Amino acid sequence: MGLRTLRKEPVLGLKRLALPVSYWRSVEFAYVWRQLKQPAGARILDVGSPKDLAAMLARHKSYQVVATDLLPEAVLLSRRYASAQRLEGRDPGRVHSEVQDGRALTYADGSFDAAYSVSVLEHIPDSGDSAAIRELIRVVRPGGVVVVTVPYDRNYRETFVKGPVYERKPIGSEAIFYERHYDRETLAKRLLSSDAAEVVDLSFWGEGVVRTEALLDRLGPLRLPLSPVEALLSTVLLRQVEPDGSGHPMAAFFTLRRL
Repeated sequence: MGLRTLRKEPVLGLKRLALPVSYWRSVEFAYVWRQLKQPAGARILDVGSPKDLAAMLARHKSYQVVATDLLPEAVLLSRRYASAQRLEGRDPGRVHSEVQDGRALTYADGSFDAAYSVSVLEHIPDSGDSAAIRELIRVVRPGGVVVVTVPYDRNYRETFVKGPVYERKPIGSEAIFYERHYDRETLAKRLLSSDAAEVVDLSFWGEGVVRTEALLDRLGPLRLPLSPVEALLSTVLLRQVEPDGSGHPMAAFFTLRRL
């Protein structure tokens, strides 16, 4: 992807050569790839995910991918990547990027063969994550799948930060909601309980004794030289774990099928 982007967008191409796929994105992308088994030409919706995956699915699976995001600047970046790789368009094997709010998609019911959202729903405040999962289910056809990845922990927790978060700006000195880590109860209640879909796959991913992600985070800017090998580290160190077992569950990956 970096090499294909390099000629038209040298800065973006160099970024992708330096960081092909980050630590968690490697296993998240692989999960979505495995779960999307639609034939070539299928119409696939991406809600808010890192846009690398849209290009991969268009090029290698010949899907017609509609890549959406709430932020216009993210949509513009997606278009630049697609254009640089000669993948921009609305046909099979192409990526079309546009602004959408995952909580209120403008598409008609059953517009897509499948949909996915990688590490997005946890950032939507209030009950927006539940609204987004309802919308994802609504816009896929009966029998179509929705593939999602979110952070997970044994105990539910929310993170608030100072300063702006995506489209949300603080008022005064207030902290802004950033993300939630689901536990068993909130995962089921907020994302998995739908009369319109059934759970066809649910797995939990995390690390063993060595907490590599925490070590990488502590490195700060010194992490940069390790960027090219983060995908290799994730392949070695991230694995499926039991949510109540001896490992450290850190993410939930699931697939729903619309009834």
